[in-house]
Amino acid sequence: MMKSFLGLGLALLPMAALANPVFLPEQDVAVSYELTAPGRAPADYQLSYDAEDELARIDTQAGYYVLANLPAGSAELVVPSLRAVAAAPDFSGLTRMLTSADGAQFTPLGQGSYAGLACRKYLVLSHQGTASVCLTTDGVILHFSGHDAQGSAEVTALSVAHTPQPAGNFAQPQGYNQLNLPPQALAALLGAN
Repeated sequence: MMKSFLGLGLALLPMAALANPVFLPEQDVAVSYELTAPGRAPADYQLSYDAEDELARIDTQAGYYVLANLPAGSAELVVPSLRAVAAAPDFSGLTRMLTSADGAQFTPLGQGSYAGLACRKYLVLSHQGTASVCLTTDGVILHFSGHDAQGSAEVTALSVAHTPQPAGNFAQPQGYNQLNLPPQALAALLGAN
């Protein structure tokens, strides 16, 4: 499922480090990413980020999206076809990791370029896994390749737009039902959707 591989990509990035790069965007941004992982077809995702409130929205090809509130350490999965919202515990754990240090070390590796933007490459080592990442000076992830106990994944930015993000994009839709499902049932539901 998308959360495992995207989580892998993001979980290795938000660690305090010797080089201490900026790893959260400093301004509003919308980024289109391609995610590849062994044994899975490539998938495209759209990340929208509200820098002032530290809110993220990840839209998937499958027709659902995730709303993440980094300061609150919470995330919700929104399924428009079912007019439903469910807590996303796997993403909630990830949001807490994004705002806390975890002892990782970032070692600068030089310069790179993706989606027409320059970035700085880092080797990231932590107790969770190993990765390489290319970050812009204002904290946008342009490329990530890494592995941990759950597997490996690669995320590449296809386009980046530094534009204001409408607040409504990060709000839970009105009139949707709240689902309280265990993670396995939620995964099965999304697999059938």
